[in-house]
Amino acid sequence: MKMKPEELADLLQQAAAKVVPFEDATYFAQETTETESRRSERTDPLKSAIKDIQACKKHAVSKISYVVDLPSYFSIDFQGHGPLPHMKWIHDELEQRSQKNGIAMAAFTNSQGMHTVGAWVQGLAKRGLVAIAVCNGGPGAVVPFNGTKGLFGTNPMAYGLPGRDGEIFCVDMATSEIPYFEILDAKKDGVQLREHAAVDQKGEFTTDPAAALDYSESDTDPVSNIVPMGGGYKGYNLVFLFELLTSGLIGMPSSPEMSSDFIPEEHGSFIVVFNPKAFGTTGRFQASIEAVRSALHSQKPKEGATIRIPGEGSTARLAAAKDKLLDVDDSLVEELKEIAA
Repeated sequence: MKMKPEELADLLQQAAAKVVPFEDATYFAQETTETESRRSERTDPLKSAIKDIQACKKHAVSKISYVVDLPSYFSIDFQGHGPLPHMKWIHDELEQRSQKNGIAMAAFTNSQGMHTVGAWVQGLAKRGLVAIAVCNGGPGAVVPFNGTKGLFGTNPMAYGLPGRDGEIFCVDMATSEIPYFEILDAKKDGVQLREHAAVDQKGEFTTDPAAALDYSESDTDPVSNIVPMGGGYKGYNLVFLFELLTSGLIGMPSSPEMSSDFIPEEHGSFIVVFNPKAFGTTGRFQASIEAVRSALHSQKPKEGATIRIPGEGSTARLAAAKDKLLDVDDSLVEELKEIAA
């Protein structure tokens, strides 16, 4: 179905207003519509947003609470709620605490997970904040370096940077070489994986998705042998770090401690915010961005290629979406209408 961005935002606002106050629902709708406009073909932020609204309705009798509440750190027990409709007050808290302390961090526990990580940093970047968000993508998805069986999550991360005149730079990526669903889709569609994206049960690189999947432990969510990003030990080091930061540090289970099937409430997430205004470095930070961008633009790329600036792809998609209709899945529109009714 073709929809104007403002039509999608209105429908999202009506649906979210069933579970959060009007102001929060409006903020959620605007940020979700922008995320949908920025999205790459491999992501589905609208589907994640709808699931979060549905989870809020399902757990409406359960009250969200603070597990830990410190001046620059707070941990939230979502009691099964989806976090996205509650984005505004979390962003407000992070901004206010970072104004006082320079740095602020929020941890998500017992939620539906932070499945569209980029949605959480773009709104903060628009407030002039530097934001980094990480979600545990486990279990049994990413093989350790030189390993033979998936152990870790894909552990996606995103960051948002504030530029000049309201410009922001947003990056959203898995710390695995490919997302988990890509290997499942490749097997279903009978296509080969890209080179050096996964290994077989002997730990050797394979392009055959069937050889990199093991259904013996579960009928629904197989163990996959996706490699860490880059295929080497450096990407593995980041997967390992994010695994521990999204688990034991914030009181959640690590991927090996999770259930074999995918249970969203087991997946920990966090956001860290740095406030350049509180640091007194807003102008200097933006000047550094411009200096780096200028250097990138002036460097000669290899033949037939361009030098990418992080986040420029999603920014280009957002700009293009303002002049055309969004292509929204009919079933998702019907789900939103049903919730909003």
